[in-house]
Amino acid sequence: MSVTWTDVAPRDGMQNLAEGPASAATTEVKVRLVRGLLDAGIPRVEATSFVSPRWVPLMADAAAVLAGLGADLARLRVLIPNVRGLELALASGVRNVVVTIAATDSFNRRNVNRSVEESVDELDSILATAADDCTVDVALSVAFGCPFEGWVDPEGVRRLCARLADLGCAEISVADTIGVAVPLQVTQLCGELLADLGEDHVALHVHDTRGLGVANVLAASEAGISRFEGSVGGLGGCPFAPRSTGNVCSEDALNALRAAGEDLGGIDLEALCAVAIRLGEDLGVALPGYLHRAGMWHPERLETAPLAAG
Repeated sequence: MSVTWTDVAPRDGMQNLAEGPASAATTEVKVRLVRGLLDAGIPRVEATSFVSPRWVPLMADAAAVLAGLGADLARLRVLIPNVRGLELALASGVRNVVVTIAATDSFNRRNVNRSVEESVDELDSILATAADDCTVDVALSVAFGCPFEGWVDPEGVRRLCARLADLGCAEISVADTIGVAVPLQVTQLCGELLADLGEDHVALHVHDTRGLGVANVLAASEAGISRFEGSVGGLGGCPFAPRSTGNVCSEDALNALRAAGEDLGGIDLEALCAVAIRLGEDLGVALPGYLHRAGMWHPERLETAPLAAG
């Protein structure tokens, strides 16, 4: 079973940039980033979002980014907040969208200014509008812990995921939005969700806020998860969650999965590292990931240095 990786750097990564790097995140840079990720073999890229520019100014050029990508749209997904966002996505040729719903009312109100129940009602309308023209996924944020309500009841997460699947959502990505999950917790919840929904309908989205991102990816893989989300270079965070730092670094997590014997499905880690390096240069920032800085290790290429004289 191959790993199915979605890189969210162009959307989830970009949206939280500080003022200086944000000015460097031009439409051209975003298009180059998406193309680089696709060329490196990433099967799906979350390219942008059709949200209000008042809330997320860096996504104001969503239509221009998609227009610049042209034929690459088949492997792209975009985030939408409502039916209007879906209509804009469809008008740009998008055929896969994702809607964010939180596992807690407090976070959902902070994120989209409505209750979880109201978001589920809106999702029903989105699914009806999408019909056969577009695949609708859900990102279930703060599925492990919420900055406003503390630990989240896993049974409540399971019930909500089952309800979303019953409505017709194609994929449900459970997200550790604030980076508080630990491997044992991830293994348990992912195993239960796989039993509830099946492997094609469950994905994991983790942040590396407390240094456990890669460990949590490996724990989910051991539980049977094959669908993951991350951000090249470790770029990202959440503008609505206090102290939420970057997403798990795509190349770091994929390298760990490869070392654990998982099939990466043709993803080129060397090329992915090059994308991370170019992104850091474009934005003028030092990205937090490790592999793109250290480089892939090739023991067969080791050279023997001459001994120093004396």
